Amino acid sequence: MGKRIPFLVIFLISMLYLSACGKNAVGNGEYSYGHYKDDQMIGTVREVKKSEDSIVVDISEWEKRDSKGPGITTEGYSYTSKINEKTVINDEDGTEVSIDDIKKGQKVLVNPPRGNEFEGYPKEIILLKMTDEEKYSRLLSHVDGFNIVVMYQMGEKLPDEMKEQMYGEILNILETKEQEAAAAWMEYDEDYVVDYKEELGIETFPAILVFKKEELVYKTYNVEEIYDFFKNLKE
Repeated sequence: MGKRIPFLVIFLISMLYLSACGKNAVGNGEYSYGHYKDDQMIGTVREVKKSEDSIVVDISEWEKRDSKGPGITTEGYSYTSKINEKTVINDEDGTEVSIDDIKKGQKVLVNPPRGNEFEGYPKEIILLKMTDEEKYSRLLSHVDGFNIVVMYQMGEKLPDEMKEQMYGEILNILETKEQEAAAAWMEYDEDYVVDYKEELGIETFPAILVFKKEELVYKTYNVEEIYDFFKNLKE
């Protein structure tokens, strides 16, 4: 059976790292990323390459700290931070950790920041504390309506009824209710900074999750149940 989860509040940001780079850009002439400092290169870990002793960090927002207003572009910037015996890796509270403790999606500060003469071997990498909004960044839709996420295990073949045709049918249902919906298909990643399976109480894959604003409002493993959920919405 599908499950309503009326009190689970989850803050989220975006499905994609690079396409989200321009999400906070505003049209009022302000510096959207002006809170970033030149000497504090902060980004999000996109990939951990333990065999190469390196991590790939998305530093798109930091790179755009001096960009202003509607002219901010949406291209992404990544940086490979190479780790050697001189690199210190700490939690924000000062506890020493290692590359084994770094997860994809983790917010980090790399010191010194990227520069024309910097060869990519930082003195320190700090694992920063993250807000719920940052931890759940991969699940938020930026439309004013529902966000439907089909989460499945890596290598799993999704049933045809859980693909685009499901989304199309939901849009048809919502036409009469003056509601909008976005949809995304996402692999469950056990190496991500948040274990979505545990946090969202997912019993099996594939799972269909429905979010509205900052709330997980429905969860099911059955296509017919997701149709019924939207059909029963009040107009």
